[in-house]
Amino acid sequence: MEELNIIDENEVMHKVREIVPDIIINCAAHTQVDACEKDEERAYQINALGAKNLSLAANEVSAVLVQLSSDYVFDGKKTAPYTEEDSFSPQSVYGRTKLAGENFVRNIAKKYYVVRTAWLYGEGKNFVNAMLHAAEKGRRVKVVDDQCGTPTSAEEVVKVIDLLCNSEQYGTYHATCEGSCSWAEFAKTIFELCGLDMEVIPVSTQEYGAAADRPAYSVLDNKMLREKFGYVMQEWRPAFEKYLRDRGLMKKEDPMGTKKKVLVTGANGYIGRHVVSTLLELGHEVLASDFSYEGVDERAKRMEVPLFSGDADIYEQFEKPDVCIHMAWRNGFVHNADTHVTDLPDHYLFIKNMIAGGLPQLSVMGTMHEIGYWEGPITEDTPANPTSLYGIAKNALRQMTFLMANGTETKIHWLRAYYILGDDKKSSSLFAKIVGWEEEGKETFPFNSGKNKYDFIGVDELAMQIAKASTQEEICGVINCCTGEPLSLAEKVNQFIEEHGFKIRPEYGAFPDRPYDSPGVWGDASKIKQIMEK
Repeated sequence: MEELNIIDENEVMHKVREIVPDIIINCAAHTQVDACEKDEERAYQINALGAKNLSLAANEVSAVLVQLSSDYVFDGKKTAPYTEEDSFSPQSVYGRTKLAGENFVRNIAKKYYVVRTAWLYGEGKNFVNAMLHAAEKGRRVKVVDDQCGTPTSAEEVVKVIDLLCNSEQYGTYHATCEGSCSWAEFAKTIFELCGLDMEVIPVSTQEYGAAADRPAYSVLDNKMLREKFGYVMQEWRPAFEKYLRDRGLMKKEDPMGTKKKVLVTGANGYIGRHVVSTLLELGHEVLASDFSYEGVDERAKRMEVPLFSGDADIYEQFEKPDVCIHMAWRNGFVHNADTHVTDLPDHYLFIKNMIAGGLPQLSVMGTMHEIGYWEGPITEDTPANPTSLYGIAKNALRQMTFLMANGTETKIHWLRAYYILGDDKKSSSLFAKIVGWEEEGKETFPFNSGKNKYDFIGVDELAMQIAKASTQEEICGVINCCTGEPLSLAEKVNQFIEEHGFKIRPEYGAFPDRPYDSPGVWGDASKIKQIMEK
């Protein structure tokens, strides 16, 4: 591997003229944040002048320059994710020199992408390897818990760079995985997934005592990727699990083997697509069933078997899966559609034949709407009194499913879902409407008081709960897939608006509160917590 001193303008120009690249990707940087404080000149040479030299050389051969940058260009004082349009205020030498490098690229390079990322891990020196090294030396480690950001896989950033370089949409982009956590939470996740017995002692930034100031909040919003490409990066935890699995660092599972063949019906539905990808990331073989497969993970096997044929040997036709997650359902967002009732015999016959064929485990997607009006937590014993055709049909299917499985070897998981968020352009929720109204440029939208409390869960977190609940065998019956934490609709709406950097605001009181809406309803999460902790 050849070396190139990017500080030397003549050397950079000579090498670029010799190679004549179409694209130059500058990953070189002085990233030792505390060391930068002690030698600002060296940091400036590498982080700023290096970018300047590469910009000049890129222009010479008409190459595209990709400049990797950092969340440290911001001050970390916001409480909502930073967009590409937010003003800069670096608090450290590292941040100032990275910003200087960005500015050289923007002012000099004719064709460029500035790609800001954060909390990056991959090969080489990074937080993950530091924690694994700490585990080799002891049984406890101090980690700051008042800095919030997004652990980001280098592999996911490479996907973004490839996307950008195959376009001509030049400019500045954020590229971090979705979601956020603290450093302490990330450390706990590392040890948990690697099966290491380590105690994480949370400390404040002040207690930890570092030379350079770190951003307290450095969550980046990948706004430009969404707007220009419709591209959404992977959630941080599934991406991290893949990283560990690819390197053989993931905790070894039961030697009897936990990999299962899982049939997912409704695989291209709002939730189904996420469940399919999650199962694959967990190492399972996935058989996908739906009318269309455009949005389904390509690693899954597409099944051409008609789901509602009524054939008695349907279990064999679907290649005898170990688990079936039955999510197929029409008009889930239209609660009084006739199809909920008219389709019910098809669902009944499908489940009956799968059980009769010898299916070991069956998960069926349920809903809080089976219960009807209720105040407080919903348990598996909460009486059902549904008030919509959707709730009535799901409740009837639940009763029929347990009745059909009685006396057989089939284990039943009835997975009851609550208020689902995420993938908002593909849903019909209030939050999807807010996204649409914001894009239309509306300043306000009609809203009620927002006082009613619900159990909100992100679709990716829900997918993980569904995947893990369905592939385990110890805890069966009705399982609430939820957070178990009630939050008012107003709080969640405002949080959603802030997280996305939207300008639109709710017009409280434009709609009256409906008398039949519960003031507060949520799921009892005791079962799902046991499953997720395994």
